[in-house]
Amino acid sequence: MIATVLTSTFLAVSVGYFLILEPLASMKGNVERVQERYSEQRRQLICDNVERVITQIQVSRQQQYDHVHQELENKVALARRFSETLSSLKLPVALHLKQLACALADTHWIHGRGSYQIVDSTYRIVQDSCAHPQAAEHLDQPISTSPRSVLLPLVQKSFAQPDKVQWYETRFNYDGEPQSRLLSTAIYLDELKCVLLVNMNLDDAMKQVQKELIVALAGERYGHDNYGYYYIVGPQDRMILNASLQPPYHDDLSPLDLSRDDISLSRHLKAISRRDGAAFYRYDYSNPTREGAIEEKLAYVVYYPDWNWTIGTGYYLGEHKKELVAGIAAANRESQDKINRGLWLLVLNLLFGLAVALYVNRHIHRIDHKRQAHMHELEQYHKLLDLSCMVSKGDLKGHITYTNASFQRVTGYTAEEMLGKPHNLFRHPSTPKKVFKELWDTIQSGNVWRGSSKNLGKGGKPFYTQQVIMPITDDRGTILEYIAARYDITELLEKREQLQLAFSTDTLTALGSRFKLLKEIERGPQGQCLALLDMVSFHGVNKLYGTPVGDRILKYIGESLSLFFGGSKATLYRLNADVFGVLMPSDGDFVGQMTRFLDQFSRENFCLDETEGEEIPITLTCGVACRQENLLTCADSALKGAKRANQRLLIYNQDLADSDEYKQKIYWIDTVQQAMTEGRLVAYYQPIVDLASGQIRKFETLMRLIDKEGKPVAPGLFLPVLKQTQFYAYMTHAMIEQACSFFKDKPCHFSINFTVDDLLRKETIQQIVDTARRYDVLERLVLEIVETENIQNYDQALDTINYLKGLGCSISIDDFGSGYSNFSYLTQVQADVIKIDGSLVQEINKDDRTRELISSIVQFAHRSQMKVVAEFIDSEEILQAVKGIGCDFGQGYYFSPPLAASDIPPCPVHRD
Repeated sequence: MIATVLTSTFLAVSVGYFLILEPLASMKGNVERVQERYSEQRRQLICDNVERVITQIQVSRQQQYDHVHQELENKVALARRFSETLSSLKLPVALHLKQLACALADTHWIHGRGSYQIVDSTYRIVQDSCAHPQAAEHLDQPISTSPRSVLLPLVQKSFAQPDKVQWYETRFNYDGEPQSRLLSTAIYLDELKCVLLVNMNLDDAMKQVQKELIVALAGERYGHDNYGYYYIVGPQDRMILNASLQPPYHDDLSPLDLSRDDISLSRHLKAISRRDGAAFYRYDYSNPTREGAIEEKLAYVVYYPDWNWTIGTGYYLGEHKKELVAGIAAANRESQDKINRGLWLLVLNLLFGLAVALYVNRHIHRIDHKRQAHMHELEQYHKLLDLSCMVSKGDLKGHITYTNASFQRVTGYTAEEMLGKPHNLFRHPSTPKKVFKELWDTIQSGNVWRGSSKNLGKGGKPFYTQQVIMPITDDRGTILEYIAARYDITELLEKREQLQLAFSTDTLTALGSRFKLLKEIERGPQGQCLALLDMVSFHGVNKLYGTPVGDRILKYIGESLSLFFGGSKATLYRLNADVFGVLMPSDGDFVGQMTRFLDQFSRENFCLDETEGEEIPITLTCGVACRQENLLTCADSALKGAKRANQRLLIYNQDLADSDEYKQKIYWIDTVQQAMTEGRLVAYYQPIVDLASGQIRKFETLMRLIDKEGKPVAPGLFLPVLKQTQFYAYMTHAMIEQACSFFKDKPCHFSINFTVDDLLRKETIQQIVDTARRYDVLERLVLEIVETENIQNYDQALDTINYLKGLGCSISIDDFGSGYSNFSYLTQVQADVIKIDGSLVQEINKDDRTRELISSIVQFAHRSQMKVVAEFIDSEEILQAVKGIGCDFGQGYYFSPPLAASDIPPCPVHRD
């Protein structure tokens, strides 16, 4: 409080000094300042007026020069027209010349004294209008020997370029007259074979301008009471204008009759201006307004070299005493007013300072209260950070200066063991050095570094951390120390490794997965062989005996394969449902091995119940392909061919390659591969409508191939084929990228279709998570699972689904109601949305049993807290039917077909 009052008092006194004492002191210097200001104003005034006259002279000279130029042009044009007229009369040349000369002699010169000459092709002057008595003596003489010889270059140029008007400026002296500037123009007269010269004396023309200027300046005044006038010192260093005299000038611009002193002054002013160009000059001179009294005068003179003139003006220093006295009095009044205002402001400032002191004191108390609250908040943040993160700080060299309890617990070191040690105490040997170089380069440049690393704890125990490291700076940006917040992700990475292992392994049979098969085909040698085996009528057995028996049969087939091929180079897989695969790195006797296995397997029956001895016969069909580019596709073609021909084993051969089915597969593989390269595999989006409000709430992402004509191709033509190739994973990744990128700045939810195989593919799951996080759409992403009827064991799929749900994604079951096993796994999946199969929706108004089935599904879903989407709505009747039984959302061509990204309508913010 005291400091604030003292500060306010000091400020008030400081303001008082500037508003009271300074104006008081300045009153003493008002006389000098006012005199200096008035003197400067007068100096500037006379300077500006003389410079204005100089500018006026330059403008007038240029205008007169332009007038002379135009007059000569007019004379030439007149002469040419008259000569052409005479030529039309076909007069003799001599008479033609005489008539032309008479016509030119009768013309009137406006801007000065002019003349003309006619020179024939022998360069002899045949006509000369000069009025001088001796001009006739030079007729019929060469121009080179006449006084007009200075015009010879102009004549020669006219003869050389007869189609152009020539111009020439020179100095000319004729029979003892003073040398003058001459402007000449010439044209060639073709009808006379002569050159016509037309000239004008520029000095004579400029005398008109000089006369007009002097007349104007003689009557011009400026300044207070019109005290300012002009004078001009002419070429003879004598005044030719003094506006204060009568007469101020002579009509012939001859020097004025002045006293000897005035003549001497004129010469002095001329000398000063000629030397300096422009100068101020003080001298004593009679003041005509004070009856000739001698007073001090300040003059400003400028030399104009083109006319050898000195133009000047000035003022008498004593003429402004009254103005100075009035100005000084006004300055003193202004200073007194400042003093009075200063006294009032001093009082007000003191009062204001007291008010400010009271306000600042209250404000400081509020700030201190906020600071304490902020410190309390920071302490809670610190506590939260300590509880959730491993925190450490280091100096500029990376030495540890602080660690929290979480950091000590994970690393196994105590604070005393770590303080002063470098952070590379925890560096794991497998971490590349370039990672740490990048880290240091980033934070030393003042930026934040984010990343993960493998570390070593006390005793060599490894642990993994996700970390953020940033510099702590002062208010000038200078780095003081570094702070790091780390999260222990060791358990997460271990689970990820377990999940990756699960992606490559079928949990039911412990054989390799379809995903693993595609990878090993891609990495394997050229001569690989693949056999695909399928159980005949597996779906019927599964439906008759139930899923548990079906699982036992699948395990039995897997064990039989393992027992037979154990110890060989073959790798075994379960691709999906009842399809198994055997991959051999070389053909060798592979077909013979597969034949022996089928023989051995057919001799043994699967025992349903060991106590009752009931057996189930199992028949396998096998397709084999070797040394093929699209190995899985070829083996699948062989398997399908074996089924159609009711053969136990079929080897892929040229007949299959030449079949329409195979050619169609190869066509679509090539077409899709090219489309992916050219960016023609794109995502389309079909709206999903809230049946209660009629508003678009979601979109389903659908794959489309744009053919070379720009038309979309439905995926049913190519997707089943591409699922047998390694390209399918890249196609799925493309849809994930396009959809997440498109919906990143839109509020609505969107779904992407995934098969069960997709959920078992490590790269696809990682692509989903990384892409959705990058575009911040995890909580709006719906995973729509298709082909769920092929799930025989749910463990792997459920692990992946639970992992993605934990990250914020929603789960939707597609085509629900079309399979026989959906209800058996629905409760385990814990889906958010059920999509009723379109084939059921299409029959809702045609079959009562179908309507009852859909109604049961809706009731079951609602009891399980799931939403229901009805697909394939293409009419008002179907729409009313699905609304009537309680479906939440609708999708189909009744609302909209699938649309390109550029055509989809906006959707409101999701509020489910």
